[in-house]
Amino acid sequence: MNTIRLKRTIIPLVVVLLFLLINYFGNQWYAETYGNVGIDYSYIFKDFNDKVPFISWHIYPYIIAYPFWFFSFLYIGYRSKKNMYIISTIAIITFTICGIWYFIWQSDVESWRLTSGLFVNNNYLTPRNDLNFTESIVMWIYQSAGPRNALPSMHTLTSWICIIGVRLDKKMPKPAKIIIVFLALAIIIATQTLKQHYIIDLIAGIILGEAFFWLLKDSVIVVKVGNFFDKLNYKTGLIKKETEINN
Repeated sequence: MNTIRLKRTIIPLVVVLLFLLINYFGNQWYAETYGNVGIDYSYIFKDFNDKVPFISWHIYPYIIAYPFWFFSFLYIGYRSKKNMYIISTIAIITFTICGIWYFIWQSDVESWRLTSGLFVNNNYLTPRNDLNFTESIVMWIYQSAGPRNALPSMHTLTSWICIIGVRLDKKMPKPAKIIIVFLALAIIIATQTLKQHYIIDLIAGIILGEAFFWLLKDSVIVVKVGNFFDKLNYKTGLIKKETEINN
């Protein structure tokens, strides 16, 4: 293992994580604290939404999302500093856009969650008391993160950015590509079948990630973000400039 390649991913990963936590959980806290219910967008592509089944076992790929994103970004960054800076820049900008959108135009999926059948008499405050193990995990997710921050879906967005990272790396081993793409798509599908997001949330997440990939992949913004990360790596002593040249 090349420790130089590994160390240079640390600061970008920390920064991306901070932007994710601030924009997502910051808005969750704000919405819950100030009673900002938000808009129910179920009317968009309603026929499709009505046909989506609830599949409780899809919680298993869903709950590995955070470690999956972490190791995917780490692996992509370990293999290519340039690709790491591209996907990090996309993440920072799109997470910020999501945060601003949630703050101004908050969304709500409470009624969507009720169709899961996990509640008594369609009352969001009274979960069933006979939930099996898998359903209990779904309920834990429901209760730990309120039914807000739905549009765009950050689970979809972040998973799609991982797929973008795979597409950027033409020499990535095929097994690694298959694993990352498979798990990313499993998480994206789970946003629907767990009643966490409407289809418009999924579509918006993919469009947001894909649009900024094409806007940023050859832009000076990525270069500037990369230079910023490089300077931080050198100043903190994580990386010595002269030792990075051949890595």
